[in-house]
Amino acid sequence: MNFILKVAQVVVLCCVTTLAFGGMAVAQSSDADRAPKHKQLSWAPPDVNAPLPSLASTPPCDLSKVLQDAGARAEELTANLENFTAEEKIEYQRLDRNGAWEEGDSSVFDYVFAFEETGKGRGTREYRTPAKGGHNFPASGQDTGEAALALIFLPTMQTDYQMSCEGLDKWNGQPAWVVHFVQRRGKPARTFQLRATKGVYGVLLAGRAWISIDNAQVLHLETNIMQTIPAINLYGGATSIDYAPVRIASRKLELWLPERIEAYWEIGDRRTMLYHTFSDFRVFSVEIQENVEKPKEQ
Repeated sequence: MNFILKVAQVVVLCCVTTLAFGGMAVAQSSDADRAPKHKQLSWAPPDVNAPLPSLASTPPCDLSKVLQDAGARAEELTANLENFTAEEKIEYQRLDRNGAWEEGDSSVFDYVFAFEETGKGRGTREYRTPAKGGHNFPASGQDTGEAALALIFLPTMQTDYQMSCEGLDKWNGQPAWVVHFVQRRGKPARTFQLRATKGVYGVLLAGRAWISIDNAQVLHLETNIMQTIPAINLYGGATSIDYAPVRIASRKLELWLPERIEAYWEIGDRRTMLYHTFSDFRVFSVEIQENVEKPKEQ
């Protein structure tokens, strides 16, 4: 039996992430081929409802102020960032229903993230080309679009979610407010959509964001899908995203961009993991191409 899975190129229309499920057949490996040839990845999807023992209730969290400041940062990003390029390493692994390794691959890509004008407003799009010495593999186009998920904090998107401040925590040593969010069921699922041959499926998200107490930037973001979609054999999905500062010296501008994305999918009776690591960023403004520093280690 072949395992059918594909998530094609993402189009984010006015901050909507659209993933397309198609019909790429991935043949099962023989037992002799199942020995891992790449670094083992760990099945450890985040649980956005799990207790956080390190949370502190003091000082008190002013949710409206946190969301206002995070919204201003999201607007700043969309106003100043036309597109960025980076080197992207993708690591992939697929497990069977018992957790046994079936196949894996990895490669390096030239990555471009761009804002584009569409018929429905400003949107985003991603492009990947194998870097020198790299190669395409089927799963390299499987999950894309997570780079734009922090745009849920745009003021026009915040109302899609019930948001609450859980308290003060630290992420990589930086004090951060932890904001928990759950998509409102009375609202259309604008943030995340899955496109399949049978139609387009809106997916409700729940998540947590660690928002810097110092500069209101999103330091880390985790999401879980809130429902299964049996029509496309989707039974679970989660993401974990780390952000890091990228500086444009000549414009005295600092943008926080995704540095590492982990994606976990349960489709049919298989589990897949994809790790995306970004480096060597370059940012393009409307008129000027800028070289920028690599994200500093947190």
